[in-house]
Order: sequence, then C-alpha cells, then structure tokens
Amino acid sequence: MNFEERILTALAHEEPDRIPVMGLIMDPSTVSQITGKSATNIVNYLDKPLIGSVVKHLVNTTWFWNRMYYGNFALAMESAIELGFDANWAIHAFMKLYDDPDSTLGTAMHDAYGRVWELGTNDRGDLAVDYSRALCPTEKEWEAWVDEKGALFDQMIHSTTAFHKKLAAEYGDRILPIGYAAPGIFENSWQAIGFVNFVKLVRENPEFIRRVVDFQTDLYLRNIEAVMESGVEVVLGGDDLGQKTGPLMRPELIESLFGESYRRVADLVHSRGRKFIFHSCGKIYKFLEMFIDWGFDGIITLEPTADMELQRVREQVGHRLALVGNLDVSHLLVKGTQKEVTEAVRDAIRAAGPGGGYILSAAHSHPYVDATRLRWMVEAAHEHGRYPLRG
Repeated sequence: MNFEERILTALAHEEPDRIPVMGLIMDPSTVSQITGKSATNIVNYLDKPLIGSVVKHLVNTTWFWNRMYYGNFALAMESAIELGFDANWAIHAFMKLYDDPDSTLGTAMHDAYGRVWELGTNDRGDLAVDYSRALCPTEKEWEAWVDEKGALFDQMIHSTTAFHKKLAAEYGDRILPIGYAAPGIFENSWQAIGFVNFVKLVRENPEFIRRVVDFQTDLYLRNIEAVMESGVEVVLGGDDLGQKTGPLMRPELIESLFGESYRRVADLVHSRGRKFIFHSCGKIYKFLEMFIDWGFDGIITLEPTADMELQRVREQVGHRLALVGNLDVSHLLVKGTQKEVTEAVRDAIRAAGPGGGYILSAAHSHPYVDATRLRWMVEAAHEHGRYPLRG
C-alpha cells in the first residue's frame, strides 16, 4: 500500500498493511532539527527602524506573506517526509502586522477573524505567535469589523485555496497533505469577542451571539471549500472544546449554539466524497457521542495529559469514529527514552489498532517536540504496527 491507501483504509475501519503514522509537524524548532534550515523569523527585524518598516510593509503585502508562509510550511512537509510519515497536517494562516501599543513589541498580528496574535521569540531563537486578545469585545465593534473586512475575508479564502493547491501539487506524490481548516467555528466565535464577554453575551444577548455563530459558520464553510479545492482526500477541522479537566462549556450549550453548524461542515465534506477529522484538545469524553451525531469521521488529539485513554475511547465509540493521536508531548516526545517511546507506540496500537480505525500520531505539536523521538515513534510503528497485529 502507499501512504494514501494506508490512511484511507484505516479511516474506513479496515486493516491496512500497517498502522498509518501522521505527522503534526509545523513548529520551526522541530523543522530546523530535521532539515537544518531555519524558518523566517520576522521578530529579528522589527526592532530595527529602517529594516523594520520595510518588513512591516512586505508582510502586509499578500504575495509576500503567502510566499513566506508557504516556504515555512514546505519545510514542515519536507521534515515529515524525511521522518517517514504517511501524512502531515497543513494549516494556512492569514494575518497582517499592525502597530499595537498594548503588545510587548509595539507590533502585533491581527487575523481576519478579529484576533490579536502576540509575536515573540522562544529560547531557541524561533518565531513564536500566540493568541493574545480579542479585537471585537462589543456588539458595535463586531458589527463594524464585519462591515469593514469583506475584502480581507476574500483575500484569506483566495490565499487558503492557493496554499493548499500548491502544497498538494508539490508534495502529494510523496506524502498525504491533510488540509486543516483552522481555527474552527467555536474558537472563531469566542476569540474575537473574548471568552468572558462571549459567555456573558450568550445569556444577555443571545440574538447577537447567534449572528456571530451564523457568520462564522458561513465563513468557515468557505474555508473548508478552499481547502478541498486542492483535491485532498482528508479534511481536518476543529475547535478546542475541552480543557484538562473537562468541557469549556456545557455540552448541551455547545449543541444548542454550534451543533447545526458542525453538521453543515460534515455534510459539506461528505458531499465532496472526503473524510472529516475533528481536532479537539482537552478531556472530551462528554463530546464523543456528539461528534458521531454531527457526522464526523474521526477525532484527533486524544490528549493523554487530559486523561484521554485510548482503550476507554475505543470502548465508548467502537468503530463509529476513527481515532488519531494520543502520543504524549509533555514528556514522551520531548525527553522520553527510546524504550518509553516504543512502549507507548505498542500500547497505543494494542488499544486502538485492531480492526483498523487508528492512525498513530503525536497528541499535538509545539517547539520542544524532539525530532529524534518522532523518528523513534515512526520506527516503532513500522516495526510493531504491521497487520495482522501480534498483540
């Protein structure tokens, strides 16, 4: 079997030749370990008066942003191929630089959804970009944002389409690029407003929140369409609905606010003959039946540090959901021994591999995921994941 057949067979809950292995490689620190090449870090230039002004101008030029972003992600795909992954996720982000006196650098990224992203450099010298705060905390500010940014939304969708098409064309014969439409409807809805404001407004102004969710649903469906234009067979979407101890909001409220939106997403993907995998961190046992009802084909992350146990998840959902992930990124894939990595891979395969329906991967990605340990993970999967499984 080739990599695509392996992934699609597993998603059909049939046994491929071996357990597929999916990469979540995207962080510059991990990429530089593998390729020896460093991704572009614009922070290094922003504090230099002359160069900084030029960099701001270039970054805010769509063609330059797309070229820079694609180049960085192309290195991530090269890294995944080098390590022997069958697939790697591919995420397109569209942001612009603004002067921002509330940010540490005096400059921050704003995305098309109404979020501020703080720029920084980690202790390895690589670019770090993190969600910081909302740009539209009131109904008036939200309505103004939507009215003013129509051209920006169109630019984002156009860039997303081009990014995924190019990635699939350049790498699709060596690895399966799994198009990730991110962030999702839940995060897009609350992060532009702020979580505290959002939950207050759910109670105090539900009509406004419904307009926000409807708008974000329609925009997200356009994003999903843009990803699928590349021809990818598997589409990844998602929202972090959980935290370490349980749901961020009551599951019944999530169903009321977002259930129909998620059904529309799954229906759209299935109408194009594709598979849809949903990404969510946190302790999400209470959402698993809802994921099935919404029409999702699989779930990714299964975060072990949030008490997500593969065996328990498989017992709860059977083969109604494909399972992806569960390899720990707090210790195991950061500083675990080769024996620990191999045992964790074997445990995951024993818990979720029989009958197909399991794709091995890290639970997530971050700058301290170690490339050597990812290699050990792939090697262990290739050695111990061949069907028929030996137990």
